[in-house]
Amino acid sequence: MIKKTLFITSVLLLLGSLYIFGNNGIKEILPQLDDLSYEALLKGEIISSTTLEGNKITQFFPPNTYGEKNAAIAQLGENSFSLTALSYIPYGPKLKAMSKEERQLAIFNTMRAISTQEGITYISFRAGNKPRVLIEKSRYIEGPKNRTSNIPDPVETTFPLSANSYVYQKDSTFSGNVYEHIYTNSQDEIYVSIKNLDSMRAYGIATAVPKEKLSIALGTYQLEEGLLMYALTTIVDREPKIKVLWYTVDLPSSFKRRVTALMEWFVARLDTLEMSN
Repeated sequence: MIKKTLFITSVLLLLGSLYIFGNNGIKEILPQLDDLSYEALLKGEIISSTTLEGNKITQFFPPNTYGEKNAAIAQLGENSFSLTALSYIPYGPKLKAMSKEERQLAIFNTMRAISTQEGITYISFRAGNKPRVLIEKSRYIEGPKNRTSNIPDPVETTFPLSANSYVYQKDSTFSGNVYEHIYTNSQDEIYVSIKNLDSMRAYGIATAVPKEKLSIALGTYQLEEGLLMYALTTIVDREPKIKVLWYTVDLPSSFKRRVTALMEWFVARLDTLEMSN
């Protein structure tokens, strides 16, 4: 009877460990995360960190990826600070039924549908921690000198390892700006680095982030049962908090809220993909 009980207990523990450590591959690919972070990801929460106060951030990125490489560089950066965010998105039936190659192409086209970012909201501190429209205008343009052009969201039929494009976005805080989007991809990872080609002026008054001093990167990494999505934001030559007239802009908090909104937008777009014919 004792042996039988011990056997049943061992089986239950084994099944539990298989669920916790092997069901979706998060623990294998991100072994440095603590259990609380891992549990938060499984609940659909976004976890985050920052290099302020000397914190490390490379543990948020799969090894040997473009994300990890750039996080390691950001971690050592001088006169700059970086913040990162990570989420886990289980595949829906449609994505799960695809081959890895088909899924990668679908994810890539979803990420590039930037016109659908118009109207997305974020939680605004100035509005009393209530939703506020983040992006008022969002479109592809021909180049930095032709910001009035309007190019439809590109849709690829084969998955590219690289892509380069220009985007105009009007932000509720930083007004209209041109950004360069540079994709570097692999069979597992889609990674886009976004650079500001204009100085970003807070409320049209003062420069919050000078030209080419902001880098926002978004990446996805395919696991067997779901998708990791991570973000890395780096701001150079600026203090974390800046003064605009009588108002203090907390840049880490501001960009964390924006990155969260972008990640939520992407999840919503994947949901739309699941419901499409």
